[in-house]
Amino acid sequence: MADPLENTIRSITGTEISNRRVQVLVDLEEQHTKPNLAMILTDAHGNEVSRSLIMGMIDPHVEFTLHIRVPDAQPPLMLTGITFMEEDQPLDSKSVEVKQIA
Repeated sequence: MADPLENTIRSITGTEISNRRVQVLVDLEEQHTKPNLAMILTDAHGNEVSRSLIMGMIDPHVEFTLHIRVPDAQPPLMLTGITFMEEDQPLDSKSVEVKQIA
């Protein structure tokens, strides 16, 4: 079994780039062992508005865009990252509020 300390999420940043898209930046600790990464975007009511899953991350840094699937997502949006090797056994998680465009 992987040591959870080897799979720590160093940082997560979410920035709104339009009212339908969020730019996501994720950095893992360098010694990770190719964990899976789930990114979940929720609105102010806790409703899931977008999700992405990356299986077996090779690079400790990843950038991508999440597209908001619901037309009435209420800000503030929260972005949660979860690393795991087995689906029901999270190694680490981190949540941040999405930065809104001015």
